[in-house]
Amino acid sequence: MEKEIIKLKGTIDGVKIYLDADCSVSDITASLYEKLRRFRSFFGDGHCNIYFVGRELTASDKMRLEAIVSAMLPESAINYGERKRVKSEDYKEQTLKLPDDLTEKQSADADEGDKPFEKIKEVVTTNFKSSRARFYEGAVRGGKTLESDGHLVLVGDVEEGARIAAVGNVIVLGSVKGAVEAGCMGNDGAYIIALSFSPSEIRIAKTRRGFNKEDFEQVSAKKAFLVNNEVYIEDFLPQI
Repeated sequence: MEKEIIKLKGTIDGVKIYLDADCSVSDITASLYEKLRRFRSFFGDGHCNIYFVGRELTASDKMRLEAIVSAMLPESAINYGERKRVKSEDYKEQTLKLPDDLTEKQSADADEGDKPFEKIKEVVTTNFKSSRARFYEGAVRGGKTLESDGHLVLVGDVEEGARIAAVGNVIVLGSVKGAVEAGCMGNDGAYIIALSFSPSEIRIAKTRRGFNKEDFEQVSAKKAFLVNNEVYIEDFLPQI
């Protein structure tokens, strides 16, 4: 029997996600996406608490898990470790079981009509209620453009001279040296997150801001967002 990397247990206030202690984080993130895609009907409008348990996670590990959860369940609250018990008689966990009629049709619907971006490998694509997320793996080379009609998650780098853009949020699990645009249909609540942030320019909705290399004395994980039509950038650390 194939080893189950991730197990989902329903609790009174959300879902507890058990992570295998021995598998690589890459395998865990791939399995997490697949589990959330298959069980998305159980999450309703996406408002729920999610608890990751079962293994120690680095800050980078947490950012990778949060990228997937935030893209697919943007209204959820992410926690690490055991939940606090409300009442002993209410504390019950139930394994989420997929109904027999929700398997192959969902997989076909999720992938139909999606095409990979040239040499960039598109890992997964899904629809969840009003949120659409596209996941890509690879480097976006100079002179190339990568776009998404929803949120965009890139596991890779945006090199100098390259551009990525999304109608929703942009999350880059790598370095950004090129141009990034979020909320390109006018969504001023969109944001940009990158593990290594030193872009040539960013744009959120209709607000653009250019940068020089000297603007980033220390390249680190950062988040860019709008406040009163001005671009703000702050250090980004996952909640622990």
